[in-house]
Amino acid sequence: MWHLIGFKYAEEYVSFWLTEFLHSWPHIAYQGLQNYSSTFDPDDAKYVQTLIFWGAIPILLLILSLLLVIVYGICQCCKNGKRQGHPVVNRPRRTSCLKWIIITLALLTTAFVGAGFYGNETTASGVQHFIQSAESSNETIQNAEQEIHNISNDLTVVLAGEVEQLELLFRTPIKNTSIQHELERLTQVLKHMVNDAATNVSAINSAFSNDVDLSVIISEVQYYETFRWLGFVGVFFFELIISLLVLCGACTRNRCSLICSAMMCTFGVLLVWCLAGAELFVAMGLSDFCVKPNLFIIKEAEKNAHIPDDLIKYYIQCNKTVTDPFSQGLSSANKYLVLAGSVLDEIFSQSKGYYDQTNISAAQKTVSAITSDLQMLTANLDCTTGIHKDYTTSLYAVCYDVVIGVTIMLLSAVLSGLLFTLILVCSISYVSKMQRRKIGYAVDQQDPFLPPDNPTATLERYRRNVEPTRAVVNETPPPIPSDHRARPVSLSSSLHGYSHDPGPSTAQGWSVSQRGGVTSSGRGAASTSNNQPPVSPGGYDSPPPSYTLAMSRDNQRRNPENRQRQAQARLSSGSLV
Repeated sequence: MWHLIGFKYAEEYVSFWLTEFLHSWPHIAYQGLQNYSSTFDPDDAKYVQTLIFWGAIPILLLILSLLLVIVYGICQCCKNGKRQGHPVVNRPRRTSCLKWIIITLALLTTAFVGAGFYGNETTASGVQHFIQSAESSNETIQNAEQEIHNISNDLTVVLAGEVEQLELLFRTPIKNTSIQHELERLTQVLKHMVNDAATNVSAINSAFSNDVDLSVIISEVQYYETFRWLGFVGVFFFELIISLLVLCGACTRNRCSLICSAMMCTFGVLLVWCLAGAELFVAMGLSDFCVKPNLFIIKEAEKNAHIPDDLIKYYIQCNKTVTDPFSQGLSSANKYLVLAGSVLDEIFSQSKGYYDQTNISAAQKTVSAITSDLQMLTANLDCTTGIHKDYTTSLYAVCYDVVIGVTIMLLSAVLSGLLFTLILVCSISYVSKMQRRKIGYAVDQQDPFLPPDNPTATLERYRRNVEPTRAVVNETPPPIPSDHRARPVSLSSSLHGYSHDPGPSTAQGWSVSQRGGVTSSGRGAASTSNNQPPVSPGGYDSPPPSYTLAMSRDNQRRNPENRQRQAQARLSSGSLV
């Protein structure tokens, strides 16, 4: 991420302000709730408790969020129960505001999930830089060990063998005995110089070679980092799917989609808060390490790798206060090799014309090769050009890139958890205010028992029509028919669609029509117009005409021909049954 702002790693590591901020938080062990040291030490049980204490805080927020959602859901259910017990006609259901709130929260959640993707990539970039630095350091160590081995082998085997061949060569007598004695003396000097150089190289080998191999650590980091990256990518995609479902449910006003998205939001809340706890645990631990990384590295190197204290400090600190443990051995070995080269040059010049110079030339080439290898070894063992630079780069990768990436994912998880909780609350309220979808069955609009669209208005119209009718209706009750065979007229018989002969009852203004409706004559004629209900002689309201007409139509619909034939037969016989 640093290429975006032109950031470059410094030569010396400087702790990041974010790590110092997290390191300054109180470290409290959950057993006894006592403040403890903030020095990074994963082997200390109480220190691990301080990290668990901070990791448990998001879990506590998860429990509070779920309790809030449960309590709100129970309250909403109780409120809906009271509404069903006391329904309000045409109560307005304002859901537009909740709809837009849910859409806004879902869009914000999507934005925070995008920040989580960025944090995941930043963390992966930091881990990759750490792996590259570790591989470079491991390669430097392996190359230095190989060079030490090669130099030691060249000194003790190759060059020592060539010196022995020169001793045998110079034992051959020549005429000039003084030259022969001088060459023998120079050969002994060369032999001592080679032995001294080999001794210094052997000391360097024993000080540096500690079977340090970082390949195992590198393999483990790569293995776990692969699964970590894939796992977080899967979690963020799951959060995106939840946000899209919430958007679809809110935009389409679909109860099923909203309920499904609310259930997935519940799983999302559980997941992101648990991840937030793990990320806070890691962020606190990394911050404690990055404030003082040298202390932990030196302690672990002495305990596990058995590396001398002066050696590990030399490569970690690499300043003027720390002496180079290889400087004396390298300088002595280089000095002896230079002197050996000078001795060989003198031997070569004095032996000219007396001995074969092939072995002398081979020894000179060997000394030159060893000197070149020793210079490369000096460069590899120098802290300013090799291991210390890789160590500083790895610290920047872990304590800058990884810490920032983990912090971004932590903030993304916390904010996503809060937004998912708010979406749950708003979805519960939104679903409770949405009207249930009516069943789409066919309705017969001619059904006489179908209720009117506005029964309240029909009742008011009926009451208004009744009041003026009561003032004009004749109070005289209708006389009983004179026919001894006649029986009282019932409401059910009046609905069969017959009428009797005009008699005294018609004089009072009442008659039964052919359509089965009760009509009046004279002053009561006005009451039947416009479908107005009649009033009984006692002042009581008779059934409204709409009900009477509906019942008549229903009977005629059931068997209209038989009913009409029976009514005509009864009328012709004079019976009122």
